[in-house]
Amino acid sequence: MSIKNENAFLLENPKFINSLRLIDIPLDQDFKSSLEINNSVKNSDFTLKFDKKTKNIFKQDNKGKLKKKKVDIIDSDQDQYSIFKKKNKIKPIVNTQDDLNNIGVGSIKSNKQKKKEKLKEKLNFNEDITNDNKSVIIDSPLSIEELSIKLQIPPAEIITGLFLQGISVTVNQIVDTSTAIQIAQKYNFTVLNQKHQLEASQLNKLQEVNSSTGINRAPIITVLGHVDHGKTSLLDAIRNTDFVSKEIGGITQSVSAYEVNYLCDSLNKKLIFIDTPGHEAFSSMRLRCTQMTDMVILIVAADDGLKPQTIEAIDYIVSKKLPYIVAINKIDKIDINLARVREQLANYNILSTDWGGEIEFVEISALKRININALLTSVSNLAKSINLRTDPRQLAQGIILEAYLNKTKGTIVNTIILNGTLKVGDIVVSDNSYGRVKKIVNNVGHELLIAEPSSILQVLGFYSVPQPGKYFHVVQTEKEAKKLITHSSSSSIIENTKNLLNSHLQLHNCHNKANIKNLNLIVKADTQGTIDAVINSFIQIPQSKIKLNILTSSLGVVSSTDLDLAFNTQALIIAFNINITTNILNAAKKLNVRLCKFVLIYDLIDYVKNYMLDLIDPEYDKLLIGQAKVQTTFFVNKGTVAGCIVKSGKLKKNALISVYREDKLIYEGVISSLKRMKDDVNEVMIGNECGIMCKDYNLWQPQDLIEVFELYEKAKVL
Repeated sequence: MSIKNENAFLLENPKFINSLRLIDIPLDQDFKSSLEINNSVKNSDFTLKFDKKTKNIFKQDNKGKLKKKKVDIIDSDQDQYSIFKKKNKIKPIVNTQDDLNNIGVGSIKSNKQKKKEKLKEKLNFNEDITNDNKSVIIDSPLSIEELSIKLQIPPAEIITGLFLQGISVTVNQIVDTSTAIQIAQKYNFTVLNQKHQLEASQLNKLQEVNSSTGINRAPIITVLGHVDHGKTSLLDAIRNTDFVSKEIGGITQSVSAYEVNYLCDSLNKKLIFIDTPGHEAFSSMRLRCTQMTDMVILIVAADDGLKPQTIEAIDYIVSKKLPYIVAINKIDKIDINLARVREQLANYNILSTDWGGEIEFVEISALKRININALLTSVSNLAKSINLRTDPRQLAQGIILEAYLNKTKGTIVNTIILNGTLKVGDIVVSDNSYGRVKKIVNNVGHELLIAEPSSILQVLGFYSVPQPGKYFHVVQTEKEAKKLITHSSSSSIIENTKNLLNSHLQLHNCHNKANIKNLNLIVKADTQGTIDAVINSFIQIPQSKIKLNILTSSLGVVSSTDLDLAFNTQALIIAFNINITTNILNAAKKLNVRLCKFVLIYDLIDYVKNYMLDLIDPEYDKLLIGQAKVQTTFFVNKGTVAGCIVKSGKLKKNALISVYREDKLIYEGVISSLKRMKDDVNEVMIGNECGIMCKDYNLWQPQDLIEVFELYEKAKVL
């Protein structure tokens, strides 16, 4: 049976045919005409409703169909398949009955719908969500797109919700952890936090050493204390050096490690000391050092007592349960009170052995080298009680102190080997970075082919800059290294710190947000640790009026790409502890790009704070300086003049005035003209008559009260 009448398939809306299922139709059943079908649809129990967008889609489809050539529809006598052949075409398109049966609702799909379906398929494989209890893990800043995948919610819906709360974001913008948690809780998700578990697993990556095959290894001793309490001076006294005099500004701004050989009980013992910066900006560096250390020397100045960074160090020691010794420094000074220092420490439950406690106190003078041997003896005895072991036959494992880029050598990593032996050619992995060891340099600058445990080394060969404070270990093959990196979910420290600053969004209304200005920054530094310190310092700066927006933060010298980005975004380039070439300086001047170089962290922070203050609009305080009453009014060519008498204080030209009528404020403006006896004057004192005119006000009336103010600019604060 052939069907030549195409009207049999023309309904009021094409989507109606799309919602039908093909069924077996008896051969003897007659097809209804188009009119009968039309009437049956009108008399049916259901109605089809389409939104405006859907109607437009189908209108476009119909227009497209009208432009196409007519198609001959040939129905074969066989029920298994039908052949649809266009005119002037030789090859037929065959659709089997099974294919036709697979056509269901929604077969007409736009590209946007297909993309949405693909996104939903990806969401179904999300491991962070369990649909049973709707739990999600949020333990770090993440982008809107990543959050939508975690929550299985369209990005547009999240963006709209934030916009209604006064936060304008894009799909690629990072939001902080607290904001992401609030969004998840809005959709009834239970937020889990695995941060502490991840930290614990990272700290326990080292393999266990067999006590039978292992040997003793040198302890890692971190020196902690407040800035200028003598940490570097103590290490100079131990090593017989004068490194403190070479430090810029007299403060330590990086982590340094030193090997010291000490003769104790007729045995030559190796000790590894780590010097830490004491400035408050380097808190993340100090935290990393406490994660890698075996024991701590807490240094306190006898003339200064406990200070903020000393208390911070005590918190680290207590929270991580680290063995430690207290060194009270500067006992050679006259104005000291050792008992007061001990009492301050006792308030934090740190009691010396002679006060009935368990912590050993050593009173020293790093400058005069007093009691240095006694301190080293105490350190050696404490190291014995810890019983640190290493196995040289195992593959090397250690910790990364610092990492940076060298223009000629590539990535340079300062490390300490804690276990095993490192050889040139070994494949090393650290978190999301790996490489093949090309060169090993020891602490005195000698190249090595093999490095034994408890060694401070410079290692060249990492393909990317690894994160300081992370463990590294050697693997057998490069394939294994890539596999480990694939499973590593942590990002680089630059991204974490940058995102932490850029995602510092607060839930406040649009009116407040409109008043906030942005200061774009491009940060360049010598090491990852200093980048971390700089950005952490920026986080501490209040940003209620001026928001810091870090565009990029990277290692190495300032490039022309950085200048182009700064020019296009009106950004400020901050260069810390790096050299700037003359060509770059000249190019920056031509582009009128502000490029600032710093070698001291507090100079950098002060400069950025002052730059932010300059961007703040001035605010003024009003000071009442006089009052006057309107006696009469008269008109001149320029406007209306108020004839007044000064009741108190004085009136000044260009001063701010408030006009009251029957105790109601009716006008605020500025005195544009002030005359006395037809002469222009700048001031009129109490008891005198004068004429006042304002440019934009002419509605003076007798008995109006005028209050006159002087404006004083407020001190700008962030």
